[in-house]
Amino acid sequence: MCFLLSVMPVNAGFDTGTAQSTINSYLDPLRQFLLWFVPVAFVVSALISGSKWFFMDEQEREQKPITKTLTKLAIAAVVIWSVPVIATILDLTA
Repeated sequence: MCFLLSVMPVNAGFDTGTAQSTINSYLDPLRQFLLWFVPVAFVVSALISGSKWFFMDEQEREQKPITKTLTKLAIAAVVIWSVPVIATILDLTA
């Protein structure tokens, strides 16, 4: 027996506009929070590191200079703070 089946074409696709707006609705508040939080965290971390360094012995101060610690903190802050710029360059933002 032969059955005749009619196959209807299905135009299924991924709605990128809706997906991008949904993702951006979650990422925009996170991005804004990071832009505010990163400088505050950098200042607090720098103050804590500076106070620890201040109370070290003279020999420990020479072994662990404060400039290395502050440089690492500054690099981390700049990298985290540049995430929105990198996202814009890679066209990941709306």
